[in-house]
Amino acid sequence: LSALKACMLVHLLELTNGLHFFFFFFLVCVYVNKHGNSGPHLDKKKVQQLPDHFGPGPVNVVLQQAVQACVDCAYQSKTVFGFLKSGHHGGEMITASFDGEKHAINLPSVNSASFVLRFLEKLCHSLQCDNLFSSQPFSPYVGCAHSPTEYDRNNEGEMK
Repeated sequence: LSALKACMLVHLLELTNGLHFFFFFFLVCVYVNKHGNSGPHLDKKKVQQLPDHFGPGPVNVVLQQAVQACVDCAYQSKTVFGFLKSGHHGGEMITASFDGEKHAINLPSVNSASFVLRFLEKLCHSLQCDNLFSSQPFSPYVGCAHSPTEYDRNNEGEMK
């Protein structure tokens, strides 16, 4: 399965009275595996032209960038659209041109990093490119990493 995990950054805000409060902003950083198996639906040459990573950034933005990249790298963008469910409102928009028309679909609203991870994991599984994304930089020689579920299980105490 694709290897993704959330990057949680903690920002410390000092108030005038000297008290410290921690504010948690969930950000996702998704690295692109340019040397792995891009599967039968994505053009490897286009995948290799993608940026090294999306983010770290807000979960909704990084999800949109990663999904749009899959659409843009597809041999047939219509195929990727077929794996995306329509009917969502409030999420970021994905666009593509096929069948002589421009098409758009909204992603679901994102409220957590774990949702982004599950969404990308399922999409990549459907596209048969399970190791396309990771939360860690890829070595040119190593394309495998742990699944987000495995990461969450192994690091439950670290993010609390």
